[in-house]
Amino acid sequence: MSSDAVTETSGAGLRVHPGRPAPPPISRLRALLARHGGYRLLALIVLPGVVFAVISVVMSQLGIVEWDTPAHLYKIAILQEQKAIFWDNNWYGGAYDIIGYGLVFYLVAQFVDYTVLVVISAGLLPVLFYLYMRKSYGDTSYWPAVSLVLVLAVYLANGQDPFLFAMALMMAAMVLLAYRHPLLAVLPAAAAIFANPVALVVGAVFLVAELIARPQVRGRYLRAFLYLSPVLIGRVLVGLIFYERGTYVYNLSSVLLFVGYGVVGYLFVRLSRDPERRAKGVLFLTFIGFAAVIALVPGNPIGFNVGRFFFLFALPLLVSVRRLLMPAFVSGFLILAVAGGQMVPPAQQYFQVAEQPSTTAAFFTPALSFAAQHYDPNYRFHVVALQTHWEAYYFSVNGFPITRGWYRQADALHNEVLSGNFDAGTYTAWLRQMGVKYVFLPHAPLDWSGPRETSILETSSDFTRVWNDSEWTVYQLKDPSPMAVGLTGQPDPTVTKLLHQALYLTVPEAGDYLIKVTYSPYWEITQGKGSLRQSSEGSDFLVLHATRAGNYGIQVQVTLQQSLRELVQIF
Repeated sequence: MSSDAVTETSGAGLRVHPGRPAPPPISRLRALLARHGGYRLLALIVLPGVVFAVISVVMSQLGIVEWDTPAHLYKIAILQEQKAIFWDNNWYGGAYDIIGYGLVFYLVAQFVDYTVLVVISAGLLPVLFYLYMRKSYGDTSYWPAVSLVLVLAVYLANGQDPFLFAMALMMAAMVLLAYRHPLLAVLPAAAAIFANPVALVVGAVFLVAELIARPQVRGRYLRAFLYLSPVLIGRVLVGLIFYERGTYVYNLSSVLLFVGYGVVGYLFVRLSRDPERRAKGVLFLTFIGFAAVIALVPGNPIGFNVGRFFFLFALPLLVSVRRLLMPAFVSGFLILAVAGGQMVPPAQQYFQVAEQPSTTAAFFTPALSFAAQHYDPNYRFHVVALQTHWEAYYFSVNGFPITRGWYRQADALHNEVLSGNFDAGTYTAWLRQMGVKYVFLPHAPLDWSGPRETSILETSSDFTRVWNDSEWTVYQLKDPSPMAVGLTGQPDPTVTKLLHQALYLTVPEAGDYLIKVTYSPYWEITQGKGSLRQSSEGSDFLVLHATRAGNYGIQVQVTLQQSLRELVQIF
């Protein structure tokens, strides 16, 4: 084609004519919109982002904070300070918090404002969902996508921002796959897997349903899976290399909710004349299968997270069912019931007025001042967990190690005692095991173990109240056990510094010492002579065998050689 060949618009789209001047970009944009839905599509591209931006501003002005935000802000902060990528000593006694959860979102957040990143991620989901449903199921209605906007307006309160970011990438991959670009689809899918792998699980519900219902797409989808397989293998290997024990909550009521929704969706489809009746029926049945199978596999890392399919797409998928035959009052009731189950839990976050003060820096300032005056690297702090869990951000980002963090499943590392009906003796033994000297009790709504902890702190003779103000009370534990103790009768060592990925201590003589940080095969001695091993006492802590007295440094150092050695040991 010659350089002066032109594109001309028509009702059918774009046509090429040689020898005419090229139309202006606005004409080409209008032609593109005419082919793909006109200005309604443009509105679906632009307006959700505007809506979510307004919601974010209003939440900020009213002091409403997204549920998971403290965890994400903390991880962004320690990446910015280049303090921790693979390991963090400040939560749970040490854990693979960033690399295990997903790194991509936190890396992107180093360059894009957090709120902007969330607004863009959520804002793209409705149009991507519309494009996927139109191509895969022939749905040209905008109402399912509009209902997704409504769902997301509430879902934002969850603060599951890395998941929304990853879900936008995964949905983009699904759109590219539906439009016959399997190789291009690998790129956003790969990013999604390393941002939050739960997005892959949610996307897999859609894709597996298509593989079952549509033989004609199987070749293309299997090619995409083949292209993606190195990334999937890499993600599995990362999960194995940085494995840590977890407790994944998935109770019977949740299973019944998800399976019940799938049954309702299948009922909708069967009582309709939807042109894609069979394919949509398979989609709902596939979700039932996922929800049930994951419930039956003990100790799997998905658990309740399979429900994110429900909490995002329950209402939009019901709305997508066309030509319903059931009475309007029945379908309306079922839709309202599903919408309530989907949106009421996150919507409650908008009305937790009593919790809002405990999310502010001012609330933590007095406690942090006491912590700064009394911090001793030989001990970590225990903060009775707030309902909002902002202690996981404010204490840790200021360099104070605490027993807990944000993710309940990670309590399985050392803190499972708090999930049961513990007594004063069990509680004080656990605090000594974790190297705690001071316990901080906030005067604000507390998490599930808070009321029991409060009762013990106020009544047990093992605790002395050493400071309080209107927002906090601090207790000192009687006879605390330090972070490092001798195991063979020698004096305890002195921890001189505890950093995110390293600690330094002075050892009084040769011998074995229990160091109350979680064992990892990546701990290495960087100063001093000796060896490291995992504790055999069932605590999953680290044991240092020192060959002589002196100063010692140990640090988590992830190398390719050690990672390969770990893989060999696993297999």
